[in-house]
Amino acid sequence: MWTKVYENANELSVQDQLELFNALKKDLFPDQPDKITKLLNRIRESRFNGGIACVHCGSTSVKRNGKYKTRQRFLCKDCNKTFNDMTNTPFSGSRYPEKWIKFMEMMVEGYTLPKIAKRLDIHISTAFYWRHKVLYSLRSLDFNQLQGIVESDETFFRESMKGRKVTHRNAKKRATKDEKRGISDLKIAVVVAQDRNHNMIALKAGTGRVKAEEIDSVIGKYIDSKSLLCTDTATNYKKFAKLKGLQHETINDHKKQRVKKDIYHIQNVNNFHSRLKTWLRRFQGVATKYLDNYLYWFRWLEIDKHLSFEKQVEQMLISACRKSNKTTVEFLRAV
Repeated sequence: MWTKVYENANELSVQDQLELFNALKKDLFPDQPDKITKLLNRIRESRFNGGIACVHCGSTSVKRNGKYKTRQRFLCKDCNKTFNDMTNTPFSGSRYPEKWIKFMEMMVEGYTLPKIAKRLDIHISTAFYWRHKVLYSLRSLDFNQLQGIVESDETFFRESMKGRKVTHRNAKKRATKDEKRGISDLKIAVVVAQDRNHNMIALKAGTGRVKAEEIDSVIGKYIDSKSLLCTDTATNYKKFAKLKGLQHETINDHKKQRVKKDIYHIQNVNNFHSRLKTWLRRFQGVATKYLDNYLYWFRWLEIDKHLSFEKQVEQMLISACRKSNKTTVEFLRAV
């Protein structure tokens, strides 16, 4: 195969030969070794910014324990376990370290699993496990505190039992109507909250109309007590604001009120809802059990969208490896 490629290459122009060379180089050597080494150093600095500590027990009593495939290993003197820079990260034990960066690029671009599997020449189940290992690791970083004016509103998604047997209702095909009209227990409520500093939260909060207690369980601990809550006129948010002792301004959409006192509105979260639903359509249905992972993924992309593409990839890779987080294939199968 390669003999024929090189033989035919002599018949190409100099420009075409250069393009062929770059294409082969990109395909055979997708990421330069020095680039991977640089990122590994950044990961080490991020994970161990307070000094080398055991990723298993947290002890700082560790020592060097040789190298494996050029990667430094450490031995914990307390728990007697060994580890390296990538232990308990989404890529721990991976057989394809040369594909990590390309995979993260495709995560930032929001590629579907079949496209990732085809581009990286890996099994689609491998792409699935990599995706959710990364997303669970990112979710372990949790959310920032919301302060100042905090907008909040909920949006709804159809329940999806994708990949599982439906037992509590009649199974239905995509794009068909629900058995119940409007907001019912067949709809999954997602509460979104965002402050004016571009900090945001998006999480599942139950089925059907959400109660004040459900809103509290999702966003309550993330809202600063001095914040002002801005919502529509729904009674559940009024009760939630009273429950948390928050100042509260309401926007009456039924009276076509969009902005109140020139500053209070919920346009940011409503725009977030619209962009989120548009982005999710590419996946042709997201299983409800994994919905929080996709919500955090989209939130991550929203927060970092002002960065260059290369910086977004770097940030996602480093952040996914920042905390020790052992999400195994067995765990994902059992969810």
